[in-house]
Amino acid sequence: MEKLIDLAIEAARLAGEAIMEVYAQPFEVYTKDDDSPVTQADLRASRIIKEVLKPTGLPFVSEEDLPEDRSGFGRYWLVDPLDGTAEFVKRNGEFTVNIALIDHKRPVLGVIYAPVTGGLWYGRYGKVPQGGLPAAGDDGRGLDERPFTVLVSRSHRTPEVDAYIDNVLRPEHPDLVIDSQGSSLKFARLVEGTADVYVCYSKTKEWDTAAADAILTAAGGRVLRISDGLPLEYDKEEYPNPPFVAWRGRS
Repeated sequence: MEKLIDLAIEAARLAGEAIMEVYAQPFEVYTKDDDSPVTQADLRASRIIKEVLKPTGLPFVSEEDLPEDRSGFGRYWLVDPLDGTAEFVKRNGEFTVNIALIDHKRPVLGVIYAPVTGGLWYGRYGKVPQGGLPAAGDDGRGLDERPFTVLVSRSHRTPEVDAYIDNVLRPEHPDLVIDSQGSSLKFARLVEGTADVYVCYSKTKEWDTAAADAILTAAGGRVLRISDGLPLEYDKEEYPNPPFVAWRGRS
């Protein structure tokens, strides 16, 4: 498993380099059939990751490279080569490369890489996750000294999110603060303990959450469907996720 993590980290970093090459110059934005944006950076990153992971012999599923049927894969890579394309287009730096290993419908390994900052987070089932920002530090306050912090999407916040915060979270945490951020960087903050919960009612797909789910779960956190409190499912017939809430680890 460690060799797979090392290979996924290499793939993420090489994809990040290609993304930053596109980011540094004018680029065109295209619209896919589901009305989501895509750029040359998404496509280049997907090809690079696929090539780096090819020696593993495992099937490859990417947002930009979807198979007709994955039902027989069992164990395979699930990749979002550029998570936060909307943030990439806005040039605010809040985008990531997400690589996950799915084993019998559960993400068991995950890598998140933030090309702009060099932030790297990775983990696998049964092992405490590692990584962070290269020169990261906190604000000097312990976790118990900061307010209860709720994360929401920077570009896709919905009225349902605010209703959940007001009806479910605020009664127990009346002084909570709300912060917004793009891509899977929200999950990274949960892993690092600089925020407590991320509420999502916007449209996400399995590749948006798989890597982060693996890392956060390894850190003792949870990613749960709002409808029934059960973990997100992977390897479904269709890729969309239901609304979910992600909690940082309590340990």
